[in-house]
Amino acid sequence: MPRTPLLTEEILRQLASACSQLADGDYTGAKSLFSLTESGKYPPEVTALAESFGLMLVRVEAREFELGKTVAELDAACKKLARGKTSLSRENRKLRAVLEKHAKAERIVGKSKALRTLLDQAALAAGVNSTLLITGETGTGKGIMARHIHYAGPRAKEPFVVVNCAAIPSSLLESELFGIEKGVASGVDARIGRFEQASGGTLFLDEIGDLSPESQAKILHVLESNTVERLGVRTPLPVDARIIAATHRDLITASSRGEFRSDLFYRLNVIHLHIPALRERVEDIAPLARFFLENCALRNPTPARSISREALAILEAYPWPGNIRELANEIERSALLAAAGAIEPSDLSAALLSRRLPPPSRNQGLPPPRQERERPPLPQDRDFPSPEPAAPPSLDLAETALLRRTLAHAGGNKSRAARLLGISREGLRKKLKRFNLVP
Repeated sequence: MPRTPLLTEEILRQLASACSQLADGDYTGAKSLFSLTESGKYPPEVTALAESFGLMLVRVEAREFELGKTVAELDAACKKLARGKTSLSRENRKLRAVLEKHAKAERIVGKSKALRTLLDQAALAAGVNSTLLITGETGTGKGIMARHIHYAGPRAKEPFVVVNCAAIPSSLLESELFGIEKGVASGVDARIGRFEQASGGTLFLDEIGDLSPESQAKILHVLESNTVERLGVRTPLPVDARIIAATHRDLITASSRGEFRSDLFYRLNVIHLHIPALRERVEDIAPLARFFLENCALRNPTPARSISREALAILEAYPWPGNIRELANEIERSALLAAAGAIEPSDLSAALLSRRLPPPSRNQGLPPPRQERERPPLPQDRDFPSPEPAAPPSLDLAETALLRRTLAHAGGNKSRAARLLGISREGLRKKLKRFNLVP
């Protein structure tokens, strides 16, 4: 085939030069190719080839320019993320320091022999990694004890993760504890479970006695294998979390009835701490009451800054079925409704005032105990006549005084008074009508 102008030496040289420049990242050869299209001495085929090759080089150069801009933006984003990571790390350290401060031993207030013995046992339990079971009535402070043990041990710098087993439905508990993969169900994103979140630290399973039998079996498997399987994944993932469980139930009785797996109970009950009820350690009531009063004063502009001796005597005589939680609520309510700088007996709730006051079993620096027939004096109030000193105040009189003080404190606002008393507005209306207090 005869040689055509399409394959002249000049065309080959121009293309070879452009290709060599392209390999070095230089795109100036595109201009020389464009010049071929302007000379007019080459056939249209040559012109079209040169123009196409030149446009290709121009587009490649444009893409590299955009790529450079993208790389610069990514670099700026990486630097911003690094600054954010540093800021989050600093904030995390501050938050952890606050949590550690709140979890110190002084947060567990009291001086009774039972509490000192319990804290000695907790100090020993904090130094090991064995599973721990904390039992006690509702409101005794099982969660505070678990947090104290975590921050007093070698895992204090790692996460402390809380799971309220009674608050999570059984259908959701598995995904919460073990995690789930994306795509297991429509609209569900992947997330890790609480066991993985607590890896290296402590997982606190509160109210574990309320778990369903199916959930008990799955937790037992995790404790025995130290692995979890996310929903949608068959590959076991290793976890290293210390387990602290708590319950208000008698798990031994529950196991004998078949309500709780005995093998899970033995797995949890390696170390057992029992927190006594507040009525079993009366010596702790006064320091706890003062502690809650100080905390309340920090959060609210309360008039009360102390507790009278007579009021403390009533607090010590009450059995506190709700334990420390009930005491904290009582102190806050009384402090908000107190008319003077100290909480007096008349500031206490009707439930406490309705009980006859026996002589205190322990003095705690208070005046000598009164005779059992005596009641602490009630304030003289024109709207609330005092009963005879030898007789305890009636429940109706105490409740009437409480309603009047609450309404006065709320400035006559019935909705606010109802909130302070912890009842509905309709309930307050009925009480006002019952005691003829309707204006």
